[in-house]
Amino acid sequence: MTHDSLTVVTASPAETKAVAAALAPELLPGDTISLSGDLGAGKTVFVQGLASGLGVTEPVTSPTFTIVHEYDGHYPVLHLDVYRLGSFQEVIDLGFDELSDPTAILVVEWGEAVAPLLPPKHLAVEIRLAGPSVDGPGERLLTFGPRGGQWPGRLEHMRRRAEELLASQGGSVPGETRWAVASRHPGREDEGGIDVNQET
Repeated sequence: MTHDSLTVVTASPAETKAVAAALAPELLPGDTISLSGDLGAGKTVFVQGLASGLGVTEPVTSPTFTIVHEYDGHYPVLHLDVYRLGSFQEVIDLGFDELSDPTAILVVEWGEAVAPLLPPKHLAVEIRLAGPSVDGPGERLLTFGPRGGQWPGRLEHMRRRAEELLASQGGSVPGETRWAVASRHPGREDEGGIDVNQET
């Protein structure tokens, strides 16, 4: 069985935020989003757009050093960054099971590192650099990989909403070249992650 992944090109942080904001109305308490990709590609920028779309008004920052940030919006939003954690045991000690709160939306940066701990039904979002600069202007490739559940239909709704938002911003990427759909075998890219045998 394969699931279709959806890839979109964004040309600025504002466009990345717009795509994330377009996803927000499709989210419900209990949903988990796993973010992966290049360092500095815009994972926290994506969360900022997502949180804004969910009604969060406070500043959204990277939780790299604090590990977890919680925000109040239409639903509680838990923003977890496992970049600094070195083993599954550290994630478990953090109380990962408790973070999978059915009343909140969980967003995990570097989620591929803890893939075995994620629920079977979640959304994997990969953000890759496609331009010359990490921190400056440059295109990003955002690939949305549904893992079970109703994600494919929800992503189609997101795409339509995102097209409207991006058009209203006067995006520089032509609409016909902005989106791509590809079939994938679930679980292939989830291999690897944190070394379960690493000392804690």
